[in-house]
Amino acid sequence: MVDLSLLFLAKPELTNWIGKLVDMLYHQIGNFGWTVVIFTLILKAIVSPFDLWQKAATRKNNRAMKLMKPDLDRINESYAGNPQVLQKKQMELYKQYGYSMWGACLPSILTLVIFLVVFSGFNACVKYENQMMVYELTQVYRTEIVAEDPNTHQSMLDTASQEEIDAIMFDAYESLKTNDDGSQKWQWLWVKNVFMPDTWADVVPDISTYAGTGMGKLNAGLTDVNFPYSSAYGNAYDALLKPAMREYNKVDKGNAFKTFFDVKHWNGYLILPILSLALSIISTRLTRGSQPETPTQYDANGKPVAGGAANSMKYMMWIMPIMIGVFSLFYSAAFCIYMFTNSLITVAINLIYNAVTKKKDKALGIE
Repeated sequence: MVDLSLLFLAKPELTNWIGKLVDMLYHQIGNFGWTVVIFTLILKAIVSPFDLWQKAATRKNNRAMKLMKPDLDRINESYAGNPQVLQKKQMELYKQYGYSMWGACLPSILTLVIFLVVFSGFNACVKYENQMMVYELTQVYRTEIVAEDPNTHQSMLDTASQEEIDAIMFDAYESLKTNDDGSQKWQWLWVKNVFMPDTWADVVPDISTYAGTGMGKLNAGLTDVNFPYSSAYGNAYDALLKPAMREYNKVDKGNAFKTFFDVKHWNGYLILPILSLALSIISTRLTRGSQPETPTQYDANGKPVAGGAANSMKYMMWIMPIMIGVFSLFYSAAFCIYMFTNSLITVAINLIYNAVTKKKDKALGIE
């Protein structure tokens, strides 16, 4: 059993630069879900010019492939038995027509890199916000529950009932998630806590989610601080958050099936994961036609290699939808909001770009 009698004394620090940007916006906007939407719009505005440039370069690459295909087929037949010469001739032909082999994978690599960098930033920010929650609740517990009365030299641990202590901690939790104007910081549309997944997950993270490691866990570390807590709970974390857990998390109905389907206490309803996955698949299909054409690969005997670079590209294109599907189920709704917003904008850009280029190609007589 994890002993969480050690909690924060020093204020947690956020070191990830993406996380710092998100946190800075959060303090200006006041709602973490809408902060993610604004951050995604800003990020998309920054990277979209490169994306459009890459689409144009890909289009140019595909035209070069169509123009050089007769010459490419000719040298493939002529040098089929000499792979080294064949490769040299192919490279010369690519250079002559301005065809770039890197164009076949650069967009997918860039998308994957951005995805991982942003995921790391959101993960760090979500961890930090949960650490701050525990830190702030710890300060309340120290000053209002543990601190001794200067007249009686007794603390609330000695004099108050557990119900009174729980009421103070519940009010403190409610205060943390509410702005001065009464608006919610952590709730976004149907999602009750954006720091938890938009699924059947509990609204308030329990001890295993908070301190655990691995997929879907916060891995929020603790520092060496001695912290007394009420004997009514097995650890300090529950002393701080059990009142909120009782109010918001699934109710134990004595049956695992019935407890799981206590939908009223789910954090979300799988809407964001489903929409994010659907939009990612649509985006993948829309970009399929604009992916760079790759030359046929030949083996040492001059025979075409089945699949080759085309298969590699196909696998690369499906990596993102699979990753999005998995991540959206286990990680915070905040990151899922990013994926949904990003995919929505990407689909819109692809639809507009495809319509414009199709009209332009038709005017030029290009099929």
